[in-house]
Amino acid sequence: MTRRIIIFGATGFTGRLVAERLAVQGAATVLAGRSEGPLRELAERLGVEFRQADALRRNSVFALLERGDVMVSTVGPFAKWGEPAVRAAIAARGTYIDSTGEPVFIRRVFSEFGPPAGRAGAALLTAMGYDYVPGALAAALALEQAGESAVRADVGYYAFGAGTSGGTRASSVGILVNQSHAFRDGALRLVRTGERVRSFTVRGKERPGISLGGSEHLSLPASFPQLREVNVYLGWFGSLARPLQAASLAGSLAMRVPGARGLVQAVGDRVVGMGGGAGGPEPGAGVSWVVGQAFSASGAQLAEVQLSGPEPYGLTADIIAWAAQQEASGTGALGPVQAFGLRALEEGCRKAGLERVSA
Repeated sequence: MTRRIIIFGATGFTGRLVAERLAVQGAATVLAGRSEGPLRELAERLGVEFRQADALRRNSVFALLERGDVMVSTVGPFAKWGEPAVRAAIAARGTYIDSTGEPVFIRRVFSEFGPPAGRAGAALLTAMGYDYVPGALAAALALEQAGESAVRADVGYYAFGAGTSGGTRASSVGILVNQSHAFRDGALRLVRTGERVRSFTVRGKERPGISLGGSEHLSLPASFPQLREVNVYLGWFGSLARPLQAASLAGSLAMRVPGARGLVQAVGDRVVGMGGGAGGPEPGAGVSWVVGQAFSASGAQLAEVQLSGPEPYGLTADIIAWAAQQEASGTGALGPVQAFGLRALEEGCRKAGLERVSA
């Protein structure tokens, strides 16, 4: 029996891209979201079903799924609106996939939702796009090449000529005001975003990145038990990396003031809202680039893998569309290597346009 794929948030920027790809591939797709007009228009154009649902009305989200369905959620910020879709997938004993890049929500999927999903027989695949599948793949390939002596993995994310959508900007507010995480000394630890800065050689040039919490911190140690440290860096900011690190430190100190976190979140949400929802990045414009490195206990670099592909939004849509049509191996909260195996994941990402390249 063909599994249905429910796209919750189908009329948003990323949701629409995923819906278009799945429709072209002939998948059994159902579009879901709040507004009937845009849903109906998109569903008629793609020749698929649609259903209305709202994260504020949880029963409407639960009603979307039948047993074994796939829930693809692109409704962000996920820290605000993500919970109903996860719980609905668990209740349906299905598969959950999302496009989040928010560290606080990624941690929640693994720590809070993962255990009940495992007991129910559901599979949870969070952060299944440019954030953070390519890094997991690049690091896993480097770790495989390096062998058992590799105890540390570093990942760097870069993009050239790519814009950001309104949803990404809204999620970024939460990333900046909430705690991030890192895997250090064999354990997950809470840290601030931008605590560390380091550079990777990309396109023949040293390019700095700031540290942030990815899903790699939670998923790679499960696939490579010898790991003692995982670091993830975002290299979108160029020369602003060091100033952002200083701002991160100042911000973390300011957040200790009672009520400051909520105030900054509210102001950030308002600023993002003033930008409007139109005019996202142009699909097909730009290039994504990811570096994965493996290191020994002495700090010696043992292996490096670099991958490049389409701009981040198109790449995200292609990866999610591929993942939604695969059978995950295992239950609970899973990383992409755990869910599909390294060879299948490499092939799926290759189909999405992600290829090995030189520095």
